[in-house]
Amino acid sequence: MEFRVLGPMEVWHGGRQVPLGGAKPRALLTALVLDAGHVLPVDRLIEAVWGEAPPPTARAVLQTYVAALRRAFDRAGLPAVIVSHRVGYLAEVPAEAVDRDVFERLAAEGRLHARDGRPAEAAVRFRAALALWQGAALGGIGDSFLRAEALRLEELRQAVIEERISAELATGRAEDLVDELTELVALHPVRERLRRDLMITLYRSGRQADALAAFGEGRRVLIEELGIEPGPELRRTHEAILRSDPALLGVAEPGPPPPRQLPSAPPDFTGREEEIATLRAGLAQAGSTPVQVISGAGGTGKTSLALKVAHMAAGLYPDGQLYVELRGTADAQASPEEILGRLLRQLDPAATTPPATLEERASRFRTLLAGRRKLLVLDDAASEAQVRPLLPGTPGCAVIVTSRNRLSGLAGAAFVDLGVLPRDAAMTLLARIAGRDRISADQEAAQQIVRRCGGLPLALRIAGARLAARRQWTIEMLAGRLGDERRRLDELAVGDQEVRASIGLSYRALTPAARTMLRRLGLLGLPSLPVWVAAAATDRPLEEAERVLEQLVNASLLDVDGADSIGWMGYRPHDLISLYARERAEEEDTPAERAATVERVLGAWLWLVQQINDAVPTTGMAMRATYRTARPLDPELARAVLADRHAWLREQETSLVVAIDLAAAMDLDEVAVELACALSGTAFGGSQYVFDNPFTGWHRTHEAALAVARRRDNSLGEAILLAGLGQLRYEQDLFAESRDYLSQSLSMFRAAGDARGEAVTLTALGAACREQGYLPEAMHFLDRAEKMWTDLSDDTAMANVQRLMGTVLLERGEYDRSWAALTCALRLYREGGSRRGEGMTLRNIALFHRARGELDEAERTAGEALVIFGAIGDQLMEAYALRVLAKVWLRRGRFEEARRALDETLATVRKLRDRFGEACTLRVIGECHLAEGRLYQARSHLEESLAGWEEIGSMVFRARTLHDLARVHDAFGDTAAGAAMRAEAMETFRSHGAREHAELAATE
Repeated sequence: MEFRVLGPMEVWHGGRQVPLGGAKPRALLTALVLDAGHVLPVDRLIEAVWGEAPPPTARAVLQTYVAALRRAFDRAGLPAVIVSHRVGYLAEVPAEAVDRDVFERLAAEGRLHARDGRPAEAAVRFRAALALWQGAALGGIGDSFLRAEALRLEELRQAVIEERISAELATGRAEDLVDELTELVALHPVRERLRRDLMITLYRSGRQADALAAFGEGRRVLIEELGIEPGPELRRTHEAILRSDPALLGVAEPGPPPPRQLPSAPPDFTGREEEIATLRAGLAQAGSTPVQVISGAGGTGKTSLALKVAHMAAGLYPDGQLYVELRGTADAQASPEEILGRLLRQLDPAATTPPATLEERASRFRTLLAGRRKLLVLDDAASEAQVRPLLPGTPGCAVIVTSRNRLSGLAGAAFVDLGVLPRDAAMTLLARIAGRDRISADQEAAQQIVRRCGGLPLALRIAGARLAARRQWTIEMLAGRLGDERRRLDELAVGDQEVRASIGLSYRALTPAARTMLRRLGLLGLPSLPVWVAAAATDRPLEEAERVLEQLVNASLLDVDGADSIGWMGYRPHDLISLYARERAEEEDTPAERAATVERVLGAWLWLVQQINDAVPTTGMAMRATYRTARPLDPELARAVLADRHAWLREQETSLVVAIDLAAAMDLDEVAVELACALSGTAFGGSQYVFDNPFTGWHRTHEAALAVARRRDNSLGEAILLAGLGQLRYEQDLFAESRDYLSQSLSMFRAAGDARGEAVTLTALGAACREQGYLPEAMHFLDRAEKMWTDLSDDTAMANVQRLMGTVLLERGEYDRSWAALTCALRLYREGGSRRGEGMTLRNIALFHRARGELDEAERTAGEALVIFGAIGDQLMEAYALRVLAKVWLRRGRFEEARRALDETLATVRKLRDRFGEACTLRVIGECHLAEGRLYQARSHLEESLAGWEEIGSMVFRARTLHDLARVHDAFGDTAAGAAMRAEAMETFRSHGAREHAELAATE
């Protein structure tokens, strides 16, 4: 079985060519064969086949190509070649079945013979390697990433041609090479090695004048096209011809071998396929001086990647590979003068002492590299200034630079920013070091290790080495040890490798301002860090904070997280860097400095939330009129937040919860209480559609702040948070728990003499009692709240109390008082500009009209409410208004319209996990089925509604549903069951003071 890529892609087996189909299946197979043994993701294969413009059906078509190739292999009697994987495919190809691999092996053997002074054997190997070529590399391949590999192979082919000619010249051949060299020099006029060999060949053939003319022509071309003089080797050959040096006629003595200074790449190198492809493509560019910069945080594997790629590209640079350690993170960095002095001694050992000045050394270095093909690896660079003098000046050579800093000032360089390993590659690396069997035996614990190492290659290597050295440890044991954030950096150390020390090198190289910034951000431990948070943390102006953040980005200690919904740039540290920064904060900053940092950041958040609360009219009551710990920010930021407040709050959700947890842990009770309280009025309680699941964050922030308030004997803070938890339970339809929390907070507000807190809590207790049908109790609390809000002169709160009183009075059948309260609430909401309050009151008025049989008015006001809720984007209340309309349509016999509205309402309340709304809607659906005579469907929905009311504990609503079920049983002929249900419902109406007791008693 042979796979030929040194020409058109072909597969041969048993002396016969295997038909592969068109260019696209060939491109697919080429990509797999070139990376045999490695899984190529589907997206990568799509790029290989279609380039940057794949069709929408690319994935499906790719599968058909794979199936077609498999059928072709099967018909040819070949074993399975293409193997499926969960993320893509891989090719299983025997060793040396690919002609490229044979070519590279023969070329390598030829070089070994040449270095050992055996030119004849070298020439044999080079000729055998070149004989494998059948045309242009990867013939027929389009402009996908495979083009870079084709260019690399073509460049390697040219290098081997040059090496073969040099080897044959060394055996004494001359005349046989004149024609070939003349043609090659015409095709590649600036390749000095070819021109040198042509001059020697001509001289040995007795054509000295032609040899000198070849030099003159070459000099002219180099000056005109590149602006340089011929290199030292070409000049020495010219001078030797001028003086008729006898050495030119004989077999040349082998010169010093080219430098091969690359250290070995790690044998367990894993992943980085895209980065490798990018770097190799850059290094394969002919006629240029590629400079590839690999930047990234300490421990991301920059050096390993550089060495891996350098070894892969070594064949393109036959004149040698140089490796230089620049010590950019050391206390004593290598100076350009020092490095150039060392390089000059290596490249020109016959020369005397290197020139004295940096400029002279750099000039001499560029001269020695001119016309050569050398690869230079500059490892651990500190800055652009350290690197610039070390760059070649003419095409032919290439440079790979690694640095923890983003050397963006290097003109013309290409940049690869190295991040952490993806999960699959991280698992593979861990398995290669610790042992595949051990990792496979406990995949879950291994994934925990990968997560706790943050995908950082250095951390994974250390974790794997610790497991390899401690066979008695289980994977779960190490995962558990890494689970403690306080010990994690201690655990990630083995031998001379230590994550803490690696990060410390970058930290010590920072300016004092950048070190302070990193410590403060590490202390906060937030998942994303907007510029304004960094400014508040360090008490700096926004512009100055942004400059310092960019220093940390350039040092690879922060990643840019992209712009948020309001256009402000965010930043994110790696988890292990964040842990290190927190350690430094606890070590270098005083407790007062750390507390001030957290208070400034939470105070800034509190101020922004307060701006939202003040700008958006609500239907409820703010627990606090002002917040003492709020810290004003740039008004422009507040305007941007208010322009899309919901999107901004959603992005801040996790950070807000983490920040309140941190403040609570640091005993900063005031700011923790105030921020949690403010959020319950906006992000959590103001509209439960801001967050996907507001209840989790609401509960966590309030419990954390409550714990610190109790530790600090902050009784007023405790009362505020208990009231907030009571409101949370109300929103969750847990009304009994809500009343318990609210009752606790009420007594604490009274003891503290906080009238506003007491009034808010009385109002909330009235609402909770109403939902459970405790109507006298609800009026008791709301009457007291009304008196207190009158004294406090808060019209928004008074509107809410009047609306609640109107609904309770409606439930009791006190229509005149209910109408007065509802119309008062509507007026106050409209005067205050609260659209949501207006909509809620209109919906309540629609229920009032429906209860009195005024269906035209009920339909009109419910429609007005529906329009308002749609305009402000309140999904839940829009569903509630639609349900009121459905009830009106049901009364009017418009059953089909009612059913559609109820189906839509049910879907919404279930999506929003509103159990109260779900039970209400199920009851109305049951009523609709009953009105249309579908008794089984009616019973099913009513029984489901009944179970919901029993779970919530809303007894009046349960009684109403029970009364409907009695009618169903009557219709089934089970009058005894119907009577029992009706009697139970009537007793509930009587004991709770509901209007149905009097209304039904008069008709039954």
